[in-house]
Amino acid sequence: AESLSKAAHVTHFDEADVTELIKIRESMKAQAADKGIKLTFLPFIVKALLEALKLHPLLNASLDDKAEEIIVKKYYNIAIAVDVPDGLIVPVVKAADQKSLFKIAQEIETLAERAKKRSLDLADLKGGTFSITNIGMIGGEAATPIVNYPEVAILATMKIKDRVTVKNGEIRVIKTLPLCLSFDHRVIDGAEAARFMNDLVRFLESQDFLKRWSDSSRAG
Repeated sequence: AESLSKAAHVTHFDEADVTELIKIRESMKAQAADKGIKLTFLPFIVKALLEALKLHPLLNASLDDKAEEIIVKKYYNIAIAVDVPDGLIVPVVKAADQKSLFKIAQEIETLAERAKKRSLDLADLKGGTFSITNIGMIGGEAATPIVNYPEVAILATMKIKDRVTVKNGEIRVIKTLPLCLSFDHRVIDGAEAARFMNDLVRFLESQDFLKRWSDSSRAG
């Protein structure tokens, strides 16, 4: 209610071709399992998100209403919304940019389990600079998530689906991930949100970017 009463909400919709991401994840699942880690798509999305945020720092910020100042954060604490039986809890992966893909995966899994068991510390819920809500594991094609105030933006990831497209003159079936970015229009405008989403999609679709995390994980 505080977010809706103070922030000027706008939602931008896009989608990424995650055909290569699916292949990379499949190739890494066994290695992750050997480490006791369940490897979902979310850690890859976090890594791509971090790169996009570095290019668009106003999305990793907050607005101080009293001082009328925008505070740009130079650290990256990614809040992950967790669905629990009696509501929604949003624990935070602190200093996500300093952690490996597997470490992020492990921390997301641990925080989600603790959220469901109601064993989180208050510190686990504070300090977020940007939020992600993964609705796709349940279903749906689009959503308009509410910004996790006082953050500037939140990303909703939807259900991966098949889509017929034309690439290089050929009809192909690809796997697409719908993305929904809600943001506070007082801080950024639609053009900057679109540029941010263009970069996020670019990283999610980049074979070189995805292979970087695959290679680094294999290197330990």
